[in-house]
Amino acid sequence: MRVASFLPHLSVSGGLGVHCRCLVAALLRTATPDDRLVIFTPADPAKLFPFSGIDDTWHPIADDPRVEVVRIDWPVDRTLAQPLDRVLLEPVREVRPDLFYASYYTGLAEPPCPQAVTFHDAGFLDFPHIFGDTSRQRRETLARIAPDIDSLMCISDDARDRICRLLPFDPAKTDVVWHALAETPHELAEARSDRNLHDPLWPNGDRIDDWGTYFFSPVGAATGFNRVRKNLPVAVAAFRRLLSSSDIPVRLIVASTGMLHDKMLGELLPEAEFAGGRIVDGAWRSRDDRIRVLPNLDRGPFLRAMAHAAAVVYPSRYEGFGLPTIEAMALRVPIIASRATSIPEVVGDAGLLVDPDRPEAFEAAMHSMLTQPGRRAELIALGEARVSLFTLERMGQAMWRVWRRLAN
Repeated sequence: MRVASFLPHLSVSGGLGVHCRCLVAALLRTATPDDRLVIFTPADPAKLFPFSGIDDTWHPIADDPRVEVVRIDWPVDRTLAQPLDRVLLEPVREVRPDLFYASYYTGLAEPPCPQAVTFHDAGFLDFPHIFGDTSRQRRETLARIAPDIDSLMCISDDARDRICRLLPFDPAKTDVVWHALAETPHELAEARSDRNLHDPLWPNGDRIDDWGTYFFSPVGAATGFNRVRKNLPVAVAAFRRLLSSSDIPVRLIVASTGMLHDKMLGELLPEAEFAGGRIVDGAWRSRDDRIRVLPNLDRGPFLRAMAHAAAVVYPSRYEGFGLPTIEAMALRVPIIASRATSIPEVVGDAGLLVDPDRPEAFEAAMHSMLTQPGRRAELIALGEARVSLFTLERMGQAMWRVWRRLAN
């Protein structure tokens, strides 16, 4: 089978980049020797995603004989909310694929073969005021390409149900394929190791052993669409309540996936926190240095920072999946997360799920992870068992199963 795929985020950090790189790894792990994967991706991802970090760890994949990478010079007047025909139709026709797949909300209006498109969530439908003109463009694009979407692929049941209700879209033409965990057992063991605690996480940056005991909040805030939904001010409020009610020395470490700038920090942090802090050695620090917001980290340092936390605090109000939850499970770190959208579906009983509007509930959960070692060990064990649902093999097999059905 020959698949032409458009993976615009293949070289950027954050959840969408991890999804693309993980997807390719999963597909190659479960492909047959006769399968071929042609990947279209931007020649200059920094131009298309100017505020995202760059992650080129996928490059060795291009050495696989079943893979062909085609770098596209993306026109400055085209967005990812528009149909792809002007940019990709002719290159795709030249490939003569059995199926065309687009990983990000858009596709071809006149595909030369069956077509599958992944939708990560329904945020642009639920919050059109946040997405602005992007919401309008996506709706117009979907009106054009919907008749030629043979499978609208979603990353959770919750995302699928919201999209089908709000667009609307025929549920019979959808498929749900969960994310997978990209890292190997060796890479996860390296992240958990104590050997790297003294190494800077970025040039001249923080060292994990400088933080002492800490909670870790990954916010994936490279795009402005997502920052408010990440609900970080609730985690900050809970953390401040914890400090005022306990004498346990602890920090809150926030990991972003983009460059630190005033607009990002102002949207992530309560006004009083933001006004009192400053950037030191590449990271933002609160006035009392109990809260730090890290710059974009490479994948290895990001996982190391997560792996040594007392717990992952994930207060997001809205997720299509919630990738950090399965990363925490795999790293043997307890999860404290919102009971919202897809998160309960993914976390199951392997985390503490609380109301995203109640800082006191997050505070109680954080306190329990510092004072109840038995409960913490129980959550870690539940997470280790549940993460087996999110393997590359399962993801790859599910994707190929859909694609072969469509191609046939």
